[in-house]
Amino acid sequence: MKTKIILIPALIFVLLIMSLLVLLYPSGGLAASDSSGVSEGGVSQVSQQDLQQESLIIVPNDFDQESNYSYEKIDQYAINTPAPAEASVDSLASYLVAPAKNEREKARSIFRWVTENIDYNVDGFFTGSFAGTSSKDVLKSRKSVCDGYSDIFSSLASSAGLEVVRIAGYGKGYGYLPGENLSGPSNHAWNAVKINGSWYLIDCTWGAGYIDDNKKYVRKFDDYYFMTPPSEFIYGHFSEDSRWQLLEHPLSKSEFEKQAFLKPEFFKYGLKLDDRLEGTIRADNGVNISIYVPKDVLLMAGLESIGKKVSAKLGDYVLAERNGNRYDIYAQFPETGKYILRAYVKQKDEPGEYHGAVEYLINATAGDDESPGFPRTYGKFTEVGAYLYSPMEGRLKSGSPYRFKIRVPNAKNVTVVCGDRWSYLGTRGDLFEGNVTAAKSDAIVYAKFQGEKYDGLLRYTGD
Repeated sequence: MKTKIILIPALIFVLLIMSLLVLLYPSGGLAASDSSGVSEGGVSQVSQQDLQQESLIIVPNDFDQESNYSYEKIDQYAINTPAPAEASVDSLASYLVAPAKNEREKARSIFRWVTENIDYNVDGFFTGSFAGTSSKDVLKSRKSVCDGYSDIFSSLASSAGLEVVRIAGYGKGYGYLPGENLSGPSNHAWNAVKINGSWYLIDCTWGAGYIDDNKKYVRKFDDYYFMTPPSEFIYGHFSEDSRWQLLEHPLSKSEFEKQAFLKPEFFKYGLKLDDRLEGTIRADNGVNISIYVPKDVLLMAGLESIGKKVSAKLGDYVLAERNGNRYDIYAQFPETGKYILRAYVKQKDEPGEYHGAVEYLINATAGDDESPGFPRTYGKFTEVGAYLYSPMEGRLKSGSPYRFKIRVPNAKNVTVVCGDRWSYLGTRGDLFEGNVTAAKSDAIVYAKFQGEKYDGLLRYTGD
């Protein structure tokens, strides 16, 4: 009897606690989080069976905290996988997830091993002869195309107890041009994996490397393709099953094709578009595009003719200049035809080359081979965030007067040099302007910032 007297109040207490939880959380769902304590956002859990019956897949709505998660230890563990552990899919999966603290780290370890150890089958891509793409074949050959990458990730994840699917669809990969129609069978494959009740998108193929302009495979790990936000993933991947776009409002194939071609660097560097949301632009002999960028990011632009050779130097027909947090890109077209307009970015203090971020296909319905184009810019022009108002034409007629107006932040003075003649511009804060008579020689705009050194900003061709 004493035992019963003790247990009954305990049972009543448990029931009261359960009732209180039901009142506080009537949906039965708490914000999911893993053992690391990093929030996944409020989500609902959907089983594989439910996914086959529902038209919408519920996904996490907050990716802001994903970048705070450190994968350094689990990445290094996966990279250092010993050969004996790679004897089979099951042994490899067991080894890779052994130190993982949660489902996220399990998926990451598998992703990192695949991207580190599987080479892209470039010959197979160009010849259409892919050989075996099953997980067993890929584990043995260590080479495959996207089907093999997605299959071995799927097999390893399944063996590790993760819920995973392979997704077929269209990818804007090697050789793609913005606005291009993607006809025929699907050309790409990737994965979705469930982590803490939410589905995330993963592309091991593109995370491992890329094919360069010389048709050579370049192994370069890209962390961007692990748990990529669906709102960004859709700019490069189109699932044949709209549910696996993981979007509240899935895109049609036509909408996917018409989008501006935004590359990972567009999102990595925090860029935003103005109003040019479609990838194909119809223009006469000129176009103007604006892109918003963070203050510590630099941008430059390039122009390329498609389908035919153009005798003009296309570098003279494009100009990118900064106006606060916005870059204005101006392009002209010496001939009718198709052109690719590209924007490249990098951090101010980042060494090396710029990275491609966005591309547009321009259908120029008119051309002007007599156009003087724009003045050539030097690196300092972009670095200091200079903005040219006039003259915008790149070729100046000898003996003609021109009104120079340019904003150069933090410059002490600005001068236009034509041959031996130096014409200093008047200043109002960062704005410099004045009248200059052009000569037959080139005109170069210089600015002084510190000391006695002058840095070149722009070059105009003399006529």
